[in-house]
Amino acid sequence: MQLWHEHFQQIVEEASDAILLLDTNGTIRYANPAAARLFGQAREQLEGYDFGFVVVPDEPTEIEIPHRQKGVISVDVRTVPMQMGADRVSAVYLRDVTDRKRAEQAAREKDAIFENLLQKVPDIAIQGYCMDGSVFYWNKASETIYGYTAREALQGNLLDLIIPDTMKAQARKALRVVKAGGPTPASGPLTLKRKDGTPVQVYSVHTTLESGTDDLRLFCMDVDLTEKNRDQLRLQEAIQAGNIGLFDWDLHTHEVFYSREWKQQLGHEDREIGNSYEEWSTRLHPEDRQASEQRVREFLANPRGRLVYETRMRHKDGSYRWILAQASLIRGADGLPARMVGSHLDITERHATEESLQRLAFAVDQSPSIVVITDTQGHIQYVNHQFCNVTGFSLEDVSGLSAQDLGSTHPPGIEDSRVFSILSEAGLWEGQFRNVKKNGEVYWEQACIYPIRNTQGEITHYIKLAEDITDKKQLSERLDFLAFHDPLTGLPNRELLIDRLTQAMAMARRDRHVLAVAFLDLDDFKVINDSLGHEQGDALLVQVSQRLREHLREGDTVARFGGDEFLLLLSNLHKAQDLIPVVEHLQEAFSQPFTLGDTPVVISFSIGMAVFPHDSERPEELIRHADAAMHRAKTQGRRSYNFYTRELDEQLQDRMQLEQAMRQGLENQEFFLCYQPRVELSTGRIISLEALVRWNHPQWGLVSPGRFIPLAEETGFILALGPEVLRLACLQIRQWDEQGMPAVPVAINLSAREFHQPDILERTLTILEQTGVEPARIEFEITESAAMSSVERTIETLALMNARGFHFSIDDFGTAYSSLNYLKRLPVQAVKIDQSFVLDLEDNPELHPEDSAIIRAIIGLGHTLGLEVIAEGVETPAQRDFLIRHDCQVGQGFLFSPAVPGEQIRSMMLKQVAQRPK
Repeated sequence: MQLWHEHFQQIVEEASDAILLLDTNGTIRYANPAAARLFGQAREQLEGYDFGFVVVPDEPTEIEIPHRQKGVISVDVRTVPMQMGADRVSAVYLRDVTDRKRAEQAAREKDAIFENLLQKVPDIAIQGYCMDGSVFYWNKASETIYGYTAREALQGNLLDLIIPDTMKAQARKALRVVKAGGPTPASGPLTLKRKDGTPVQVYSVHTTLESGTDDLRLFCMDVDLTEKNRDQLRLQEAIQAGNIGLFDWDLHTHEVFYSREWKQQLGHEDREIGNSYEEWSTRLHPEDRQASEQRVREFLANPRGRLVYETRMRHKDGSYRWILAQASLIRGADGLPARMVGSHLDITERHATEESLQRLAFAVDQSPSIVVITDTQGHIQYVNHQFCNVTGFSLEDVSGLSAQDLGSTHPPGIEDSRVFSILSEAGLWEGQFRNVKKNGEVYWEQACIYPIRNTQGEITHYIKLAEDITDKKQLSERLDFLAFHDPLTGLPNRELLIDRLTQAMAMARRDRHVLAVAFLDLDDFKVINDSLGHEQGDALLVQVSQRLREHLREGDTVARFGGDEFLLLLSNLHKAQDLIPVVEHLQEAFSQPFTLGDTPVVISFSIGMAVFPHDSERPEELIRHADAAMHRAKTQGRRSYNFYTRELDEQLQDRMQLEQAMRQGLENQEFFLCYQPRVELSTGRIISLEALVRWNHPQWGLVSPGRFIPLAEETGFILALGPEVLRLACLQIRQWDEQGMPAVPVAINLSAREFHQPDILERTLTILEQTGVEPARIEFEITESAAMSSVERTIETLALMNARGFHFSIDDFGTAYSSLNYLKRLPVQAVKIDQSFVLDLEDNPELHPEDSAIIRAIIGLGHTLGLEVIAEGVETPAQRDFLIRHDCQVGQGFLFSPAVPGEQIRSMMLKQVAQRPK
């Protein structure tokens, strides 16, 4: 017994588990060495102390106790009640299970992590099945792909949930094979079904795990291929629709795979292109081949990023297509480049578009119009060359600035907000801008502004197309000015004066005042114009206009009506007599000379006046009355003025009636010619004729030439009458020739207006060609004053007509006080002594020494210049004899014959022939 006790004690002492003996109060009475190690205290420190834990016999318990080095440790506790002699004790066995607990906790955490991972894998559906097909695991991805919740699936069977009817037999067989220890189904694509019965394509992987003895489980991991297949279809469709050609170049074998689209880009069928590198290289454009192959070699030697380049390749039809090539390298297991894969995209149309855009951009940049592009805030982003040429700014100067920054302003009343409002509503704004150039100079634009929209219809920019209209605007303003002002003097013209006269009449009518219109015409202005030239004449008109403005009252208006005629509007008068001091003041002002160059010139004026409301209440009529009064003043001599009377109006009516009758008479062939012979004074022999126009009015009878010819010249009717006179004379010459009359030259008078027409030679030759008369049969007479006006032009015209065979004589010589310096330059053949000098000799030239001296001087001058001298108005034998004595050989007048019809001339000529000595 003692030996047994000793053995038991040794077993307890050496036991690996901690053992405590507790009395009935829970006080530790014994602790073995393992207990001391468990608690991290000496046995003496444990014995006698309260255990501190409730122990239940035969009921395992787990407690946590403190440890000096390990902290808190987990301990399994078992209590066995014992009887030791008279004492009843409890044997407590304790085992440290901390490591086991931690391993279990780690396993639980690992299981939780794995479970969480399986549940949260978004793209992999994982299911667990027993060998009968019942489901024991179903993750979130399975719910998404197949439509069953985990609760629904865990109550179902694989065959019923996702296996289509057509595959159920195959699935049952696969499960039996796996259960019998056979292989799991092969991985691969499957078409299963969803909860709603729709098919779903998945890639499925299967594996088995043993959960326990004879408990084999099947796990399936499925990936939904629907989106992937859709993406593949989209990619394939994109490649085909975008005509993207693919290639795959094996760098070891140099074989190249070319896709069908790659070949189609170049117009080839699939079978027409092989798989060699040369299929690509030989189709490169000769100009691009070296550069393209060099790019490929450089990329292979230093493969960074992607290879991207553009080149031209030959199409089957012989044309070349622009290709955008892109490629990447794929490395082999050894890390070296093994394959080059890439794509070709036909960008020929893009190149054409780019070239078109480049041409368009060039056209815009070189456009003669100003082009400006701004953002939506009006900040400049682009200007073309024309903008730079016009403004002096460069793009760098204006980039980012607004038009307002450059000093641009809208017309009054137009604001930026209004412009943008119009653009958004109508899509176009048109108008003018006042802009400032770089040098500060102002210029004007006529502009159109358009919005530029993107594909969504949003406005992204504005474009302005403009034209520099500065010159046009100045011209327009000038034209507006000229529309109402005289271009030479700057005075109001007829239109503006009538407008002001209308307003002044309204005010005078309202205020019961008198106003007057004064028609002013310069005296002998034509002489100044003819002698000094038109340039000096214009300068005189400008000075006259300035003097008139200076000496008129404030509020009065002076206007130029053309030529040397001015119109004065004199308002706010009390009576007609108030006009007289105004006119006399102007006449006094005009007594001071004007200066033309170095020449002082004194000029007077004649003036006619009409008064409102006495003479007329209509503007046009009041002006017409003043004009009539002016013409009456002209007949009274220089520096005259005259008020309008009703008798003047009657004269004006007669004048208008005569003018209308002349024009109708020309249409009705009422004009005819008479011819006055020019004779050799010593013998009376007819040597030439002068054609003189006559008018036989159907009601008035013969109208005096002195009545209608001055009016014809004044109104311009002479330009129509003159050619008719020439035509009639030519027709008479032809008739005389046909009747056998001896040929003599016929002189025809040319008015100043006719002579200075630029086409006088052409018109004359046309009439002669139409009538068949030679120029040598015609002689023209022009007055001295007509010849002296614009002498240089006169000389030029005379020379041209002389060259064609026409002869000229100066009519009325001695009346215009011509400069002898000019006269000697004129290419004329004769001068005619004005009849006023001859008539004044009467029957006794000795009683008229002045006229005799003038005639002798003209004859001497004519002979000195080598000109024939012809005397007009010879009516008495004394006049004839005087002319003969002073060596004037030719004359005409009533002494020999008046102007007679052509038939009478024929008789005279035939009689003269008959009387000629045999």
